Amino acid sequence: MKERLKDPFLWAGVSGLLYQLLNARGIIVPPDLWDLGLDIISYACIGIGVASGYTGKAKKD
Repeated sequence: MKERLKDPFLWAGVSGLLYQLLNARGIIVPPDLWDLGLDIISYACIGIGVASGYTGKAKKD
């Protein structure tokens, strides 16, 4: 399940579905605001992925 949440196609599909649902309900989201929101979410997911892989140990050559 955790691996499925890292799939970018899943997030693209969820964001497209959310956008269509909002438009169907009459809530118009400006494209620039929508892009900004998606960027923030994607950068947060990237940051969480990087931080979760950090062990705090430096490599010795």
